[in-house]
Amino acid sequence: MRVDEFLSQLKGIRSTRRGWLARCPAHSPDRNPSLSITAVDRGILLKCFAGCTVKEICAALGFKEVELFFDAPCSPRQRAMLPPRSQPFDWRRESSDLLHRAEELELRADYVRTHARGLDCANWTDRDIDAALATVGQANCDEQIAEIFRDVACSVRALCLAQEEQRDGSRRAAA
Repeated sequence: MRVDEFLSQLKGIRSTRRGWLARCPAHSPDRNPSLSITAVDRGILLKCFAGCTVKEICAALGFKEVELFFDAPCSPRQRAMLPPRSQPFDWRRESSDLLHRAEELELRADYVRTHARGLDCANWTDRDIDAALATVGQANCDEQIAEIFRDVACSVRALCLAQEEQRDGSRRAAA
């Protein structure tokens, strides 16, 4: 079930930072919204601050709890309407891609500069000189961009490794 389909069955809906608040259908009268609704990667999370269970809320709306999850069995048509699952950030792949891109830019800049040295430009037209200068200028820009890519890749690696170490330390402490 999609979030908008679920919300359409509720009354007194208010948007919040994390999702929505609505009047709980499982208990009455619910004058003030007491049902918290939050959409997450795998489904819809519900919390009634008056104490109703998820089972009671689903029963009041006429469906099963399993329908709150995007993995619930559904038809291909319903599956096509579900929001795509977000992929976790793969920092190792991203930083590696940045480093590869930096290397490509540096190699291209070196190639241009190496082949630009010692050229005899005595017979060149102004247009030829402008094109050569633009190419060398682009090589310098490429080298600066490569340096930025390297810095970002190293920063991403350092930050994500520190976060992993902190999570692992927390897990060890909890165990």
